[in-house]
Amino acid sequence: MTQQLTVTRKITIEAPVAKVWEVLIAPKYIRQWDDLPNDFEDYYLEYGKVIDWSGMTRLTVTGYEPNKLLVFSLYVSKWEQSPSHYDIGYRYRLTEEGDGTLLELEIGDFSVLPDGKDYYVSSEEFAETALEKIKNLSENRV
Repeated sequence: MTQQLTVTRKITIEAPVAKVWEVLIAPKYIRQWDDLPNDFEDYYLEYGKVIDWSGMTRLTVTGYEPNKLLVFSLYVSKWEQSPSHYDIGYRYRLTEEGDGTLLELEIGDFSVLPDGKDYYVSSEEFAETALEKIKNLSENRV
C-alpha cells in the first residue's frame, strides 16, 4: 500500500470567518499569498472558476460553500496519469471559533505521482507560508 502524501495544516486567525473568506476568494488578496496567472482578471472565485497557467497547470474550483469550504482540483499537464486517476487538490475549510476563525488547509494526495514526495515537500512549504500570509491579511497586519 502506498503511503499517503497529503499536507494538512491549520491556523487560528483573529478575524471573522467572512473576512478570512474574502482573503481566500478575492484576487487582490490571493495575489498576496499565492501566484495567479498574469492574465487572470479580477473576478472573485466561485464554483467552476478555472485558474489556468497557459495550459500547463490548472486549478478548478470544485467545492464552494461560502464562509465554510473552498476546494480546488489540480491538473498538471506533465503528470503521466489522466485526471480521472487522481484527486489532487487544495481544500480550505473554515470554522468559527469564538471571535476568530480556524482555517484548515489540506493539499494532496500526491502518492499517485512518481515524484509525489517532491510535490509533498513543496506543498508543505507553500502551506506554511500561505497560511501565515492569509492570517496577516485577515487580521489587517499587512
